[in-house]
Amino acid sequence: MLTTEEAKALLGGARKELPDSPQTPEEILKAMEAAANNYYREAIATNCHTFIEFTGLMNEYIKICERNLKQGIDFTKSSVHCPGEPKLKIEDWELEYISDKLRCIFPDLKLVKETGEDDG
Repeated sequence: MLTTEEAKALLGGARKELPDSPQTPEEILKAMEAAANNYYREAIATNCHTFIEFTGLMNEYIKICERNLKQGIDFTKSSVHCPGEPKLKIEDWELEYISDKLRCIFPDLKLVKETGEDDG
């Protein structure tokens, strides 16, 4: 097992927030789609169904981000790490899909409701 210091050295230092990006949200969405496609190709090679399922989560997140962007919500700043910014609007059917994927990956996972506290 790695120590905290070994992990920091391996990851290039202490955790840092992403710098402001010169990319537009539309360009970021295209990059996210390319990353998900690359992940899928690599995941297929593992021959591990549950590992491949993460692609579905990524693609659903991309669709949610795309829809929210059309509604004027900047998904690049929608996170518990960005207090005061709007949260992503997620439809009930999207939550169901995400829950189904998570149950496939982690069958005993107990999903909890948001407490309103920043746990990040």
